[in-house]
Amino acid sequence: MWYGPSLQQFRFLQAVLEEGNLVRAANRLHTTHSTISRSLKALGSELGVDLFEKTPRGLQPNAVGRVYGLEIRKSLDQAKRAFDLAVYEANKGTLPFSVGHSPYIHSQLLPLLNGFTLPGVEAPSITLKSAPTTQIVRRVLSGDLRAGFGVLPIVDKDLWVKRVAEEPFSACIGERHSLAKANRLAARELRNETLFWISRDAHHHFYDHIVGYLRTLEFDAQRFQEVRTITQAMDFVAYGAGVALVPRSASRFQRAGVVFKPITDQLMRIETALFVRRDQMHGTMQEFVEIALSKILPLKLLPL
Repeated sequence: MWYGPSLQQFRFLQAVLEEGNLVRAANRLHTTHSTISRSLKALGSELGVDLFEKTPRGLQPNAVGRVYGLEIRKSLDQAKRAFDLAVYEANKGTLPFSVGHSPYIHSQLLPLLNGFTLPGVEAPSITLKSAPTTQIVRRVLSGDLRAGFGVLPIVDKDLWVKRVAEEPFSACIGERHSLAKANRLAARELRNETLFWISRDAHHHFYDHIVGYLRTLEFDAQRFQEVRTITQAMDFVAYGAGVALVPRSASRFQRAGVVFKPITDQLMRIETALFVRRDQMHGTMQEFVEIALSKILPLKLLPL
């Protein structure tokens, strides 16, 4: 007979896995390590499998416990999403229409979003929130944000996703760099450089796609340096620390000591998408999507 663990046991196991031991997990959850230990021993006993082993540092998850913990994390995420959606549904009439946007979306979209209004809603009718794409996806799914503009790929089946812009990369290079005189560059010419660009936790699908391609060009992944923003990457370049990969439209930024050179590789492109929850595609949300597309599509930010 299958045993249904409690949500509290799930939380205890996740905290132990993330913190590395019972004491830190207990401090994080404001309880005692003995309470967590008893609860998780009962969990293993009821499941009929050993989830932990005794070590000199105390009770630690074994391989089975780590696998089980990775799976129950999905249940915790789903429970959190359900709670957030319930709060949103109860209060949506009083909440602002919040839209998330990644710092890496096409720059021509930002002025449009900043001046966006919805008919019949008092200005400012749209509240903008900047965050990495992965965070925006989670917040749209939970109802914390109504819509998002982020970097593809976005693979969650609960989201309606529309590609709205595409642009190639440029290399941001110090003005005294030996490559600064070139009109354009192939990515291969940068393989011996320290490379600054988007962090993996900002969008691991996109990161892995680009890094996979760069590795085929004999790039050394140990020389990839992650940054949170385009301007931070430009600062490192200006100080002579390396080269940055940035969207082509990033050349709008003014920074002394750097120049921008187009990257010619056709596989190195960054795509922007609009996404919303599928089950919310009606009423005000449908109106928002239609108005947004009517303003974005004439900009012709997609290749013909």
